[in-house]
Amino acid sequence: MKGCLSLIIKTIIAVLVFFGLMHLGVIDYIKDKMAEHKGTSSSNEQMIDKTKDVVDLSEIDGEYAIDKNLKILKNRMIIAEHNATEQKMIMIEPRNEDILTKEDITSGNIQEKIDEITNKYKYKFAKFDKVEVSKHGTLEGVGQEIPYVKVNAQISSIAVKNMEGIVGVAELKNGKNLIVISVNEKGKYSQIIADAFYKKVK
Repeated sequence: MKGCLSLIIKTIIAVLVFFGLMHLGVIDYIKDKMAEHKGTSSSNEQMIDKTKDVVDLSEIDGEYAIDKNLKILKNRMIIAEHNATEQKMIMIEPRNEDILTKEDITSGNIQEKIDEITNKYKYKFAKFDKVEVSKHGTLEGVGQEIPYVKVNAQISSIAVKNMEGIVGVAELKNGKNLIVISVNEKGKYSQIIADAFYKKVK
């Protein structure tokens, strides 16, 4: 269980590093939050209620577990997992909306934007050695077509060193951006799983 918890923490931190949300006190904060909830779990119904101020997850079925609802330095992060494959679905309402926008995703300069992010926010706990954009696409979710890019990442200092998935941006009803992510170990990522989940997010 300790190793699993460590991997969850490191995965969250890797995502935070990538989007520049890291701060010197965040690692301890995450560990404290995880410790608070150790041995406890919330049902999907409880998590749906806790996250309804950001998105409506009421149509998410038992194939997925809504695991985490975190507020870190005014950045909101909601994490769900596909039970059979452990593929993660991560939604971030960032404090700084300029971190990543729809325009960034659809532009021809997204690789440069990602390089800029990863180079700017290198951190010893999760150093991105290489992040490559392989293709563009769209998925249905949050009542709209969400543009995304397929990303392959090589990461030092975490257990899962090669990851792949998608990164997209939706617009919430309040006008704020919602960064949508789905990620798994390289070779295990499924776009079908990501599409099925986000299609039920309203």
